Amino acid sequence: MNIRVAVAQINTTVGDLEGNAQKVISSIKKARGQNADLVVFPELTITGYPPKDLLLKSDFISKNLEKLKEIAHEADNISVVLGFVDSRGKNIYNAAALIQNRKVIGVQHKLNLPNYDVFDEKRYFKAGKEALVFDLDSLRVGINICEDIWVENPVKIQAERADLIVNISASPFYAGKTRIRRELISRRAMESNTPIIYVNLVGGQDDLVFDGGSYIFNGDGRLIAECKHLEEDFLMGDLTKNEIIPEREENLTREIHDALVLGIRDYVRKNGFRKVIIGLSGGIDSSLTAVLAMEALGRENVLGVSMPSRISSRGSLDDARKLSKNLGIGHRIIPIGGIFDAYIETLSEEFKDTEQDITEENIQARIRGNILMALSNKFGYLVLSTGNKSELAVGYCTLYGDMSGGLAAISDVPKTTVYKLAEYINRINKKAIIPEDIMTKEPSAELREGQKDTDSLPPYEVLDLILHTYIEKNKGIGDIIDLGIDEGIVREVIHRVDHNEYKRQQAPVGIRITPKAFGFGRRMPITNRYEG
Repeated sequence: MNIRVAVAQINTTVGDLEGNAQKVISSIKKARGQNADLVVFPELTITGYPPKDLLLKSDFISKNLEKLKEIAHEADNISVVLGFVDSRGKNIYNAAALIQNRKVIGVQHKLNLPNYDVFDEKRYFKAGKEALVFDLDSLRVGINICEDIWVENPVKIQAERADLIVNISASPFYAGKTRIRRELISRRAMESNTPIIYVNLVGGQDDLVFDGGSYIFNGDGRLIAECKHLEEDFLMGDLTKNEIIPEREENLTREIHDALVLGIRDYVRKNGFRKVIIGLSGGIDSSLTAVLAMEALGRENVLGVSMPSRISSRGSLDDARKLSKNLGIGHRIIPIGGIFDAYIETLSEEFKDTEQDITEENIQARIRGNILMALSNKFGYLVLSTGNKSELAVGYCTLYGDMSGGLAAISDVPKTTVYKLAEYINRINKKAIIPEDIMTKEPSAELREGQKDTDSLPPYEVLDLILHTYIEKNKGIGDIIDLGIDEGIVREVIHRVDHNEYKRQQAPVGIRITPKAFGFGRRMPITNRYEG
């Protein structure tokens, strides 16, 4: 099979039909300049993925088809496979176009429409009926789309007649999925005894990150070419070569780190912002968020703001200052003691004859949220909230306070993983970018004297095990107790998870890095009396 293939792993933006089309055309010219016979792009290349309710706009569908014609006109002396939205009568299809000699010579509709987790394709698309094989000069090519390769039949049917299988995908990231995906595609190639070109989307889109990692496997199921992970790439592959490349060493902490950096960068830039602002408490969560933001956007585009109260320790303020210096980011100190006193004075009549409690603690958090949002309004910063998944899960966070922001950067990162990421950052930098005092101090919200997180929560190692089993594995109370965890602790944690949905549904969008994140992929009722 003498064919030179170009894999164009591009970062598209939902709704940017013109920008996406120009990226495609640029890649076509690059592939042609390197004597490629075929260039392949990801799923729904023209529209970006997932376009959601943009698909209900007839004008959006029409303009996507116009861009397909423009792209086809550029495909001279090269063949192209790319994703677009096809329209047939009243139905639309998630489709792949095969272009040759400036014409669309074939269209394959997606056969299996995912409707689970973050996917909702049956809301919009009609499923295709047939797995087709196309003649491309002397080559017979079977094209399928994302979910179709996870189901055995489409590949099996096409492989009976095809010399090559091409799969175009928009497969979102979570930690560990890279290995699952690679093993699946290798198995499909080996079972069908047919080479497979797998092209995956890369880039951040709202809460999702697409990690790329496109592959070419030979008919023995061996990897002969691989694109970079979590960045755009352009790869030339020769299907006549059987030189096997080694599998990439799996490092889940590195994958999560790189996915968060990409997710922050694309969310900020694709939504028209340049700079972000972060409340720096001197704790581990805000420190990690600041490092990720600096890596994503550059130190000149990150501002940290410390807002000490009379309860804040001198050590926390010093730690925030030291972190800012290590990162080279801007740092401001805005004390909130006077504002807090004004609140208490204003509410003195209403609060008369009551004891101080969590109300006064939350007032401090809400003052800080208001200050960050005021600076955001005045100077155009995007506020990054800094809460982690463990806190968000059990409601250990304040509505309109520390939950305020435009992006919850680490809201799908469990607390134990926060520490792993911080250790990873210091290790790869070969110095304590995140100061050692931040790494070792007892976690605390510092909203009352002597407060520690363990006053309100189990140790994070226990809490995160319960949350992982309940949320990501969808297990019940009995299954978690069987892990050897105290029944009272299990029931209390699950009660808090179930009764804080109202908070999570008012939280900023967060970046997904686990198999089950809060948000679109976990649609729980707010009013809910089911226990466990």
